[in-house]
Amino acid sequence: MPNAAASTAADAPTTDTIRVRGARDHNLRDIDLELPRNQLIAFCGVSGSGKTTMAIDTLYAEGQRRYMESFSTYTRQFLDQLDKPDADVIEGLPPAVAVTQNQISRSNRATVATATEIADHLRLLFARVGRVTCPGCGREVTKDSPESIARWLQELPAGRRGMLAFPYESDSPTWREELVEEGFVRVIINGRTRNLDDVSVRNEATDGPVLVVVDRLTTGGPTEGRIAESIESALLHGDDHCTIVVEGPDEACQAAIVTIDDRTWEAHRFGRTWHCGRCDQSFTEPSPQLFNFNSPLGACPACEGFGSIIETDMDLVVPDKKKSLRQGAVAPWNSPSYAHELEELIALAPDRGIPLDAPFEELTEEQLAVVLHGSPEHEFGGLDGFFRWLERRKYKMHLRVFLSRWRSYRDCEACGGSRLKPDALAVRIGGKNLADVCRLNAGDAHSFLSSLPLTDMQREISRVMLSQVVDRLQYLSEVGLAYLPLDRSLRTLSSGEAQRVAMTSTLGSSLVDMLYVLDEPTAGLHAVDVNRLTGAIHRLRDRGNTVIVVDHEEEVIGGADIAVEFGPAAGADGGRIVFQGPPLQLRETPNSSTGDWLAGRRAMVGGGPRREPEGWVELQGATGNNLQGVDLRVPLGGLCVVTGVSGAGKSSLVLQTLYPALSSALGKENGKSSDQPALPYGSLAGSAQLENVVQVDQQAISRSPRSNPVTYIKAFDPIRSVFAEQPDAQSQGLTSGHFSFNVEGGRCETCQGAGRVEVDMQFLADITMRCRDCDGRRYRPDVLSVRYRGRDISEVLEMSAQEAFRFFRGHKKVQQKLKVLLDVGLGYVPLGQPSSTLSGGEAQRLKLAGSLAGKQAGRALFVMDEPTRGLHFSDIVRLIDCFDALLEVGHSLVVIEHNLQLILAADHVIDLGPGAAHDGGRVIATGTPEQVAANPDSATGRALAEAIRKHEAAARELDDE
Repeated sequence: MPNAAASTAADAPTTDTIRVRGARDHNLRDIDLELPRNQLIAFCGVSGSGKTTMAIDTLYAEGQRRYMESFSTYTRQFLDQLDKPDADVIEGLPPAVAVTQNQISRSNRATVATATEIADHLRLLFARVGRVTCPGCGREVTKDSPESIARWLQELPAGRRGMLAFPYESDSPTWREELVEEGFVRVIINGRTRNLDDVSVRNEATDGPVLVVVDRLTTGGPTEGRIAESIESALLHGDDHCTIVVEGPDEACQAAIVTIDDRTWEAHRFGRTWHCGRCDQSFTEPSPQLFNFNSPLGACPACEGFGSIIETDMDLVVPDKKKSLRQGAVAPWNSPSYAHELEELIALAPDRGIPLDAPFEELTEEQLAVVLHGSPEHEFGGLDGFFRWLERRKYKMHLRVFLSRWRSYRDCEACGGSRLKPDALAVRIGGKNLADVCRLNAGDAHSFLSSLPLTDMQREISRVMLSQVVDRLQYLSEVGLAYLPLDRSLRTLSSGEAQRVAMTSTLGSSLVDMLYVLDEPTAGLHAVDVNRLTGAIHRLRDRGNTVIVVDHEEEVIGGADIAVEFGPAAGADGGRIVFQGPPLQLRETPNSSTGDWLAGRRAMVGGGPRREPEGWVELQGATGNNLQGVDLRVPLGGLCVVTGVSGAGKSSLVLQTLYPALSSALGKENGKSSDQPALPYGSLAGSAQLENVVQVDQQAISRSPRSNPVTYIKAFDPIRSVFAEQPDAQSQGLTSGHFSFNVEGGRCETCQGAGRVEVDMQFLADITMRCRDCDGRRYRPDVLSVRYRGRDISEVLEMSAQEAFRFFRGHKKVQQKLKVLLDVGLGYVPLGQPSSTLSGGEAQRLKLAGSLAGKQAGRALFVMDEPTRGLHFSDIVRLIDCFDALLEVGHSLVVIEHNLQLILAADHVIDLGPGAAHDGGRVIATGTPEQVAANPDSATGRALAEAIRKHEAAARELDDE
């Protein structure tokens, strides 16, 4: 392959082309690629074929690395720099931006507004054009100046007498002399005007600070000269505050009314600070940080900016109040570790008159007080003391998890859930404070901010900020998220909603001449939502950007300007370019797996017999989040797919209600079910037909390079045992533990079993090098000297799962573990490949393989959230085969899914909708895929009907040929 030095002038790329030569990262096979700029380019191919490696690890990484190199060496040391791609030449790259799956935050502090950067612009908007409004009197609070005070005096009705004064407080016994030395003559003390010569003691001023009279005045007259100087003097001596009392009062006056010398006066307070004179309340000067709930300057001190406070929930502590204390009404004390607390209560009960066999709900307040707060004379701390003891020890993980089981969140009473300090909430624009704006959904917020009544100066100041906010709100509406409140926590969003929110700051921006790399942007989206998203991607290209989309969605590939297919297979059999050109030509390309599916040469419609239910699990009256009293009937012994538009309530119903409810009913104690109790529901029936419930979610497997497929499925334990049984190992006293690269004993201590060593280059990107001591083989020489069938343990880790399955013939324990990798289509993956380098589709299937390798005993219900995420059409066929294997041994499956190929393979479909948020949360259609496709009210049904029609037409064309 030619390198940079060998490139000829004839080969030099134009500025309209991105050229890659000799790309070799991961499984890329020294490939060359030329891509036109300002086009929409779709990368497709089977999972693991090298699409993401080329898009993210090569093109984006190089574009980002070059951008980082434009910074100073001092700045670069604070930035996370990507590794330099392994390629001969990469030319013509514009600045790059990537939107990947791992950009979605699940922090309690992350909201729709913060994730889309709308919050950042709103903070600046409120700080620059917001008006401080006193919550006590509703009047606007301004920061006064001598000029504004003088103008106010001129605008008053002429002829009214007044006095200009300033508040004065001093603990000094010589305060009177100090004022006399400054030239002041009169003060107002306790409603009386006094000459300083007549004031002898400080304690005469018992009703607040002394008002020192600076000047007497008449309203409506000129304010230049003496009056202007007096105002300056009053502010100077009054610590930026002064008071003007005017004889009256005026009927329309809103100032404080005071009595001086037996006459009624209006007291108008002014100051160079933000201060309401009528309510005598000061406010913090508006700044962007004042509106940031992640900053101590703006966060509510009570909840620290979370908007909610966690506290012990007695409904969780005593879930069944009909039980007695002896029957275990207090749930935390039912475990063997804390049964002694109940024993202590039983021992003291006779002395305190507590009935042990009466229902908990019948205990009197005095009896409840002993249970809750304890009995000091019996050295019993009660529930309060028990939870305080747990709090002091919550640095231990298992106690922290246990403690979280009995707690729930409630809105902070201090800020009402707004997360901000009162001073921040006092600032308003168009009559709303920042919390009010963030409570609006994206559509209403767009309407409100687009029609703000602003002055010409305010409009000029806020032009950039408003345009950024409005553009992002417009994007949210365009992709079908107009119903989302801006203060909605990201943790409560479905995967499809979170995916679109994460892309807002990128697709809603106005940058041009950029390279945008989008990694599976349609993951988690319904067919209806895909249409909206592709429209936004096309507009991004039309602004003059180059857009590369890694995706499997037919509409995305078909709508691209250029399609590039990687393959022909995955892993070592991939990493090549199978096709590059217009998407229409892809359908006609032989040996193209993607083309076969798009052209209908491989049909998605199964049409086989559906499995009959072997029983039902019934959940009644689910009302969590947007669910509207849903009754759910899940058939057992088959594949049940829950569908619906993004935000219709699928995750709320299946993951947050059904799964934790079944976990609780089956007595399953684990982190997932214990720290997230089920959302509200009425009743659950049919759980006795199951022995286990297993959730396969979308959380990342591990970011550690030490995690790999063979350790994840627990296949490395029997492999190490095989090596420990070899004569060479036994003669050297090597045990199974010596063949582990994660613990001391047999691993290379230089690289600690990683095989590679990271070198800190300070302001340059860190370099990862092969360990010199073990040559990247992870182990000590004596461990590597042990061989089985001519291979050492390091060579086994480099084998693919398929090769290792054949290699360990005769070892059933090893083969049983490895077979699950083959069953889920991961036979090409090396056993020792770090889990952090797996693609999204590979990671999903590895998690499923981990569940299969665990040998679930008895009938289990597998609950899965979009298992087709990141999978090619061919990979989905493997996944369906794996599902069939689970069903054949008696298990059941409930799958949340949008992929039409998997929905058509289901035995039973439950469609939620018809829309999202408050327009969803209802069951629209149930039955076989064909029955749902015949329902005109179902968005999923319409998409299914169209898919069936298209593929039947393609099948007829093939028959005609």
